[in-house]
Amino acid sequence: MSTHKRVPLKASALFRLTSPRRLANILMVTPTALERLVRWGDENYLVRPLAQVEGKAPRMIEEPKPQLKLIHQRFARLLAQIETPDYLHSGVKGRSYITNANAHTADKACIKLDIKKFFPSSSSHHVQRFFEDVLEYPSDVAARAKQLFTYDGHLPTGGNASTILSFWAYKPMFDEIAALAVERGCEFTVYVDDMSITGVFANRKCQQAARKIIARYGLKAHKAKSFSPGQPRVLTGIAKTRRGREVPHRRAKGIAELEQVEAAASTVEDKMKVLPSLIGKLSEAAIVDPSWTDRKNAAVHRRRRLKVGTGVG
Repeated sequence: MSTHKRVPLKASALFRLTSPRRLANILMVTPTALERLVRWGDENYLVRPLAQVEGKAPRMIEEPKPQLKLIHQRFARLLAQIETPDYLHSGVKGRSYITNANAHTADKACIKLDIKKFFPSSSSHHVQRFFEDVLEYPSDVAARAKQLFTYDGHLPTGGNASTILSFWAYKPMFDEIAALAVERGCEFTVYVDDMSITGVFANRKCQQAARKIIARYGLKAHKAKSFSPGQPRVLTGIAKTRRGREVPHRRAKGIAELEQVEAAASTVEDKMKVLPSLIGKLSEAAIVDPSWTDRKNAAVHRRRRLKVGTGVG
């Protein structure tokens, strides 16, 4: 459990903001600037392609422009201070994809599923409902807040507040799935929209019940998988086996390929281009599985030696 001090919802600085002026004050902008940003709406965002997969349309990222980005960051910090259920591992200090995976063991059955295009499918209706019903904002304040934190009727994919706000907007749904898991004596965790349920009764029937709950909220579950007791499974990017946490095969293969590129590089310059990325991936692997530490340290030593050889600071 996180040791970071958090506050009850009703003790949050965000709770029950009764006027646009109070909203502006909490977000550290002038009322005039707030109204301007609300009026500009979607023009506050830069929209660009994020990645291209062959045969598929490019994924788009909707990123708030600098002034709105500061507001998103401020709001996300305040929202992350509010107490959340133990099952949530994203957008919360002291929690991560690693703590999410740690909550599950490989000796029991497991089901997992996530939500197709979660942010683009997260309706501004649910966002406004959160502001009105949970934070208890008057409708005019809730409408302004919704306008600041949504793009084209949904949560922006590049919004700094989208991760934690998506949880609160759909908390009733996640709570229902958590209750489903508890009813069956299972462990349930969520990392953004990546849901895992582990236990004796974590079976396809349970998975189908979770899918029906998700569908009732206007969302679509996909990437549904099930695992029998003892079967290795990858949860939030970490392989869980009876031996413990391990680096997934695909990630290990990618690291090995980078090591081969570095070894084949004929010049110091080419090696130095590869090493930062390699060291980053090895560092992450070592956090997941300490047996990777020696490989990480060796790569760090190689980079240091090359720097000394070339006189680079």
